[in-house]
Amino acid sequence: MPITIAQVLATGTLARGPQPTIEAEGGLVLRPWRDDDVPAVYAAFRDPTIQHWHARVAESEDEARGWMEEWRDAWEGEQRASWALATADTGEVVGRTGLRSLSLYEGLAEVAYWVLPAARGAGVA
Repeated sequence: MPITIAQVLATGTLARGPQPTIEAEGGLVLRPWRDDDVPAVYAAFRDPTIQHWHARVAESEDEARGWMEEWRDAWEGEQRASWALATADTGEVVGRTGLRSLSLYEGLAEVAYWVLPAARGAGVA
């Protein structure tokens, strides 16, 4: 069956540059994950509400660190994109947002996110 649309993003579009930091409303930024974010990721995946909606549970900070490495590699492999949602002034992680099932050809992805308990109800999501 012929494809009737032009490719939206060429292969290599994401991987040729570093993952961007994106300013968001409310004094927030979406930024690449940093090594000092490990405790926040570990805490997030220990939270019962986040566990309810996600298949993973972090059993150690080392496991959370490994996931963050996977998230960084997924950008370079143009498979997924994952950002820390952080305060612009302090850099404190308040959540995560990401694109899953990324199709550069079609320009499609699924959006995934979580918000840490302290930031819930504040319009972060």
